[in-house]
Amino acid sequence: MRTPTHAVVQPARMATTAPVVAVRGPVDGQAIVATARHYLGVRYLMGGTTPKAFDCSGFVRYVFARHGILLPRTAHEQAGIGEAPAVGDSLLPGDLLFFYGGQGAQHIAMYVGGDTIIHASSTAHHVRLDVLTKASTSAGARRSWFNQRLIAVRRVLPLDGFVYVPARGEPTMSLLPATNREW
Repeated sequence: MRTPTHAVVQPARMATTAPVVAVRGPVDGQAIVATARHYLGVRYLMGGTTPKAFDCSGFVRYVFARHGILLPRTAHEQAGIGEAPAVGDSLLPGDLLFFYGGQGAQHIAMYVGGDTIIHASSTAHHVRLDVLTKASTSAGARRSWFNQRLIAVRRVLPLDGFVYVPARGEPTMSLLPATNREW
């Protein structure tokens, strides 16, 4: 696993319905996308960085932080990390996509797979899934807003971080004396 000098790995709490344990290990795009999907429907707010409300870069940063991977704050800064996939390479889940908005990279989304992205949308006012390359109209298919404005792709995964695995039963080892096992 490569760990860029700008990424800081720290454990994070993961909100789930089943008990999970954070385990240090390789974080891939599937894990990042699964975490991102937990926040579908969260409202959009410029400057938002928490599940109360996200902006596009705050959403991406928050999702990666759930896995102990810290990214810069803005889309413009995030566009400077990772590596550009080789020409002709297919997009992979977890790839970061950057879109032109008048002054360079002004919007960011994560690739999910199957020509789909997940992002905090300022026009739809919430975290949502969208089609990357084609938009349907009554006149037929045309290039989507995203496809027209895509200016960069960055691949930052896999990285060392934290993955979440189901917790099973009681701990099998404790550093506490057997007579005092209260956590």
